[in-house]
Amino acid sequence: MKLKSLSLSVLAALSLGVATSAMAADATTSTTATAPAQTASSYDQSGFWVGGALGMGYVGKGDSHVFNGATEAPSVKLDAGYDFNKYFGLYGSYDYMHDLGNADLHLATLGMKGNLPLTQKLSAFGKVGATYVYADDKSFSDNAFHMKSDSFSATAGLGLSYQITHALSTQIGADYYQNLRTSHGHADLTQAYWGMTYKFGQPATPMVVTNNVEVVKEVAVESQVATRSSYVLPYQNGQTKLNDYGRYNLGEVIATMQANPEVNAQIIGRADKVGSAAINEKVSAERAANVANYLEANGIDASRLTVSSVSYNDPIKTDAATKTNYVQRSVQIILK
Repeated sequence: MKLKSLSLSVLAALSLGVATSAMAADATTSTTATAPAQTASSYDQSGFWVGGALGMGYVGKGDSHVFNGATEAPSVKLDAGYDFNKYFGLYGSYDYMHDLGNADLHLATLGMKGNLPLTQKLSAFGKVGATYVYADDKSFSDNAFHMKSDSFSATAGLGLSYQITHALSTQIGADYYQNLRTSHGHADLTQAYWGMTYKFGQPATPMVVTNNVEVVKEVAVESQVATRSSYVLPYQNGQTKLNDYGRYNLGEVIATMQANPEVNAQIIGRADKVGSAAINEKVSAERAANVANYLEANGIDASRLTVSSVSYNDPIKTDAATKTNYVQRSVQIILK
């Protein structure tokens, strides 16, 4: 039993290690993308999720006598949770195992879940938590064998998750339950499963938004002619600071305005409808102000800038094919 307790401790440490190390990496790694592509590393992955799975519960042959000779039982899993980011979240689950040692098991679990991305679509996860076990004995009157009707178990799990779309993923995994109690003693249980998970608030299908960049052959001219008169700089949820894509486009705006002193810029900050009205008003105003400050810091006089923010009250008109939130989470710059 000491060896089994040590195994559970190792699994728990691995699960928490995955979560904490990944969160530290997220806090210290800067974004280097130069376009707002909706990839696994660039869009907001926090939010609620639900899932379901089919599996099988297993008891080691050495412990089969504790379960009246039974070694396996089919199972159904329902789970849900909240991811704070792509590395860490909380979860709860309900598992039903049919006819293990002449009893049906009901297992309710609460715990923490850590995710470690391996590739753009594949990630490993670890779980650690506590489980309440209720046993519905079918032959309790026999009294030769029965499970303790209610007990608690420490729980840990490991698995792999593959992202099919931004919202839908499939998982394989194994959960370990320690010290299930019967009239014949204690035993440990392992559940292997396969399932699907749906996360709310994500793009329904994988998509990459590409931006056409016009490359103009360098020629000797008296002044620079603006290649376009309107720019849209998208942001992630809650982001107000300029990203690499924004600075890239503002470089073109600065060059155009410096070469054409008569050109002025109208700067409009926007937000989508996620979050409260007060927060969206603040975020849209900060986005517009940060863009204006960047232009001024690079030689554009403040008198040539008109700065405003509209939150989500004056959305950018788009056709149905491009009607996505990231277009509204933006700062629009109109050169006049």
